[in-house]
Amino acid sequence: MDKQAQLYAQFFKAEERFISPPIIPGFEPDIVIDFVQSGLNLASYYSRRSPNWNPLLQELFLRRVFFQLVETIRHTGHSRIFRRICVDHLYCPLLALKKCYGNSAHGQKQLQSLQRGLLQIHYHSGR
Repeated sequence: MDKQAQLYAQFFKAEERFISPPIIPGFEPDIVIDFVQSGLNLASYYSRRSPNWNPLLQELFLRRVFFQLVETIRHTGHSRIFRRICVDHLYCPLLALKKCYGNSAHGQKQLQSLQRGLLQIHYHSGR
């Protein structure tokens, strides 16, 4: 199996574990970390320093991880611990997106939009 196929398989397996309830208590950190890391690995396959450079796919997978985490945080059906672990790991795809966007004007607008969304989540959660 080539590297690309392996990265995709790991990502989709981790994503399936992440979005498929029920999550066994005690394994929450493993599931979240595996999902985030596999998404970052797949996005880095398409990074600027890679021979497979594709900024659209890189952004796609980073945003996919970011928004999956955000949706999980908003979903009250998940345990408080699971949602808290997602909050703790939200910075990983956000910082990778910041690096991906660089100093472009469009990228800065995208990043500000993501940050505003996080502020709204924070405000509505009452924390």
